[in-house]
Amino acid sequence: MGNDPLKEYKFKEKLELKNLAPLPEVLKINCPSCAQPVPGEHLNIQTNIAKCNSCDGIFSISEQVEKLSLQNDISQDILQPEGVELTHFQDELDISVEQPWTNFEVIAVSFFPLLVMIVTSIFIERFSAPATLVAKSVLITFWISSIIGYIAYFFLRKRHKIYIHIDDQDLFIEWRPRKFIRDKKYAIEDIDQVYIKNITASSGTKGVAIFMIVNDVNGQKHVELIKSVNSRAKAKYIEQEIEKHLGIKDRRVPDEEI
Repeated sequence: MGNDPLKEYKFKEKLELKNLAPLPEVLKINCPSCAQPVPGEHLNIQTNIAKCNSCDGIFSISEQVEKLSLQNDISQDILQPEGVELTHFQDELDISVEQPWTNFEVIAVSFFPLLVMIVTSIFIERFSAPATLVAKSVLITFWISSIIGYIAYFFLRKRHKIYIHIDDQDLFIEWRPRKFIRDKKYAIEDIDQVYIKNITASSGTKGVAIFMIVNDVNGQKHVELIKSVNSRAKAKYIEQEIEKHLGIKDRRVPDEEI
């Protein structure tokens, strides 16, 4: 006897339904006073306050909303991306990432070819008469060394790092080479949260900045940890590892961009 097409269809339908992702949990609120369900129009998600339409009781739903938010928030560790080096030693953490370009570097690299042209024109004007062999050799040497130096800088530039070091008391951030940027130190007991934010550098390039919320005597302040990381995955990984090492529970902050 041949196969029943209807049975085959129903079997296939069951397999497809089985592979579907589970539906998100739906939260229903019951009044803690009379245990009656509270309709959605009596729930204020902005203030996390509810009013029971049965007994007119008013109560907080902050705990239930936070629990639902955590359940629906897909949390997955970000794997270490290329370009970020991480080392654990006892209770210390070291993270290194390539330095963002400073304004001075962008200006210098942009105007260097123009500077070479200006020097060349001055040199030619100075030796307007038929150039001697020595003069030609000097000019050729200048051109070659300028081109080699210009290209070599871009290769060596990848070794310029920002180092984040965390011990049992402080978080340090250091630029090597310094480039006139001072090393900074923050007490880890004052660090409340780490978050990332999209930015556009003065050069026009887009990136992601990493910030910390630090408790200060005058209130909380937002501190720029790294002003530009060229990959969102790198920024999220650095944020994740710092919070994990410091035991900080990740939460959304007003300035954070998802």
